Amino acid sequence: MVKLIILFRRPAQAATFEMRYPRNLALLGRLPGVRHVEDGAVLGSPAGTTPYTRMIALRFDDFGALDAALTAPEGVTAGKDLMDFAPDAELLFVEVSDERTQQPLTPDNLRAYLAEQGVPGEVIFPGAPTPTVAAAAQALGVEPDQIVKTVIFLVDGTPFAVYGCGMRRVDPAKLAQRLNISPKKVRLANADEVQDLTGYAVGTVPPLGLKTPMPAFIDPAAQAHDVIYAGGGGINALLKITPADLIRHSRAEVAPMLADDDPPPAPPAARPSEG
Repeated sequence: MVKLIILFRRPAQAATFEMRYPRNLALLGRLPGVRHVEDGAVLGSPAGTTPYTRMIALRFDDFGALDAALTAPEGVTAGKDLMDFAPDAELLFVEVSDERTQQPLTPDNLRAYLAEQGVPGEVIFPGAPTPTVAAAAQALGVEPDQIVKTVIFLVDGTPFAVYGCGMRRVDPAKLAQRLNISPKKVRLANADEVQDLTGYAVGTVPPLGLKTPMPAFIDPAAQAHDVIYAGGGGINALLKITPADLIRHSRAEVAPMLADDDPPPAPPAARPSEG
């Protein structure tokens, strides 16, 4: 997808500009091949001021369609009109990625992130698919509690990453309790949301290097082992890292997050005294 972005500077004659702008917007909307037209008033910038007052964005399937539109009679007419009333307008050609069709990130992306950020972790390939805790533990020959899973929750639209471990599920009620909110405000992100937010497909999500920065929590049970294994960015990859390094680089807060579905077994009953 390609967009033609037109940025309009603040005009010297505002009344004339406002009178001519709707006409030019209508002419642009008639360009052959245009898929969508957006226009808006510029409110400002992080610095507080901006030289721009209006913006128009025209979407085309590809650059060929955009080029054909600009050289068509409708495009020539719209261009002449634009230069007549806003000669200092800036035009940008922007290639836009469609998030819905983007390929998920891979172990190579995770390895690049670890190297760039100086994270002392290693992406390993056990030689078998590792989409679940049980599969990962079996492939590595380790206890399930050494396998850390990254679970993404949405709280009123804000994403949170929770690191659990082993076979016990991550409990959204524990996250709600920690955030001091109603459990009804917490929901598990679906597969599309997980990929949109993290960049990685479900079953491969690492705890670090996510596309969207988000607050993180880690259950204390994940600290029981010197080395843990988390999602490595691929269905057959895992991240080998220490709990301390994961906590330091993710800035995760340690808090109970695992469900109490499987309480620890009760101690054996005392034998009756003899005599």
